[in-house]
Amino acid sequence: MLTRRRLHIVTMALAAMILSRRAVSEQGDTVMVRVRADESVRAIIPPIAQENLKIEPDQSEDAKELARRSPETRAAPIMLIIVGAIAVTQLAQMIRKMLRQVYYGGVVIDTHSQPPNVTSSPRIPADTVFVIEADGKTSRYTHDQFSLDVLKLALQLK
Repeated sequence: MLTRRRLHIVTMALAAMILSRRAVSEQGDTVMVRVRADESVRAIIPPIAQENLKIEPDQSEDAKELARRSPETRAAPIMLIIVGAIAVTQLAQMIRKMLRQVYYGGVVIDTHSQPPNVTSSPRIPADTVFVIEADGKTSRYTHDQFSLDVLKLALQLK
C-alpha cells in the first residue's frame, strides 16, 4: 500500500534520478584541446579527470611572458600545458577563470590547429575571447557574450 510517507520517498527518489541523469548529460560532451593557463585553473578539473590528461609545466617564451605579467602580490605563477579530452562544461569554466585573470590579457581559442588551442594572450584586450575558426575567420566575444553555446559553436559541437 502506498502511504503518504512512501509517496514522498518515491517522489524524492524519482526526482534525484532524473536530476542526476541531466547532470551527467551536461558533462557528456568532451573535446580534445590544448590549454595554456596558470595552475589555478587546474582546480576546475576533477582529480579523476586529471588522470587522463597530460599536464606539464610550460617553459616556452610565451609562458614566461605571461608569468611576468602576474601581479607582484601573487606568488610566481606556474604556467601549465593541459592536453587531452576535457568536458566542454569544464573547459568553459576554465576559460571564464582565464578571463577573470585580466593581467594575462584576453583568451584565444584557435580551432585552426588540431587539437584546438586555448591560451591567454597579452595582445588581446582583457575580458575578451577571440575565436579563430578553421577557415581563418575570427570572432570576438566579451566575457558577457561568452557562453557554453558559443564554445560549442566554436568547437563545432552539437
